[in-house]
Amino acid sequence: MGKVLVVGGAGYIGGAVTELLGAEKIPFTVYDSLVYEPHYLKKVDFIRGDVRDAERLKGLLAGYTHVVWLAAIVGDGACEVNRELTVGVNQEAVRWLAENFHGRIVFTSTCSVYGQMEEEVDEEAAVGPLSLYAQTKLAAEGFLKGENSLIFRLGTAFGVSDTYSRPRMDLVVNYMAANALTKGELSVFGGTQWRPLVHVKDIAQAIVHNLERPVRGVYNVAAGNVQIKDLAAVVSGMTGCKVKYTEQKFQDQRNYHVSCKKALRDGVFNPHTMRTVQDGVREIAELVGVGRIKQTEDEVYFNVRHAEKLKAYGQFA
Repeated sequence: MGKVLVVGGAGYIGGAVTELLGAEKIPFTVYDSLVYEPHYLKKVDFIRGDVRDAERLKGLLAGYTHVVWLAAIVGDGACEVNRELTVGVNQEAVRWLAENFHGRIVFTSTCSVYGQMEEEVDEEAAVGPLSLYAQTKLAAEGFLKGENSLIFRLGTAFGVSDTYSRPRMDLVVNYMAANALTKGELSVFGGTQWRPLVHVKDIAQAIVHNLERPVRGVYNVAAGNVQIKDLAAVVSGMTGCKVKYTEQKFQDQRNYHVSCKKALRDGVFNPHTMRTVQDGVREIAELVGVGRIKQTEDEVYFNVRHAEKLKAYGQFA
């Protein structure tokens, strides 16, 4: 193993990835602009930089054999705050990477590229991205079809990443758990929509485990598919909160459940070690219960709210 550059390594997924790289004693550097993080205290090799700074990145890449590319404006709402920034970060920076780095690339995409699908979908299924976020991720995938690239279409992440990275409360499992614990009630709109879910630490495991394995191309990565109403029932059963169901449609039209047979066939992840929704709920409950998260609705935990605040100060550009 050579040296790994973790681009976007100070973020939510990056926290778990760097934790595991450190545990495996794999040398790495974090490259991050700290868009969502006010500071980065983890004692690792760190370079503060923008993924759109091609000149700076080009000078760095020669020192690395692997790039784990996590950098992105993440989430439908956050991407709409500054569309030009989103295209630059999520799409054009990846185009540049594909043209200028010829080592191993591991790239995190999203199952949102499938859009609205009634049937279970695998990697060969038609795609129908409904948002700028999914569109830019799909475009980025298209630049990374070389033999050196591994692309993970991730289900919706949940759980706690590591000690240093901010928790995200805008992810459905984490959001439901926090609301159940602080408000005692959940509101479910419709509830029949499907989501593939995967713990953030299992995402990290898939990334690090496959850095040197001979796997290429696109893989769905999820521990399982859950309908929102069933997820609410799990959270309610664990927390005792009430669930209020309404037939009113939720504004998020995404509805997809994915097959991970290809990933299982090729040993991309081990289904027997994947963390469950219950594990994620317990993690959020512990953070809230001991007061480690004081205000679960604070803007810092929500990508779109944080992006809007930065834009108001002229900093999201």
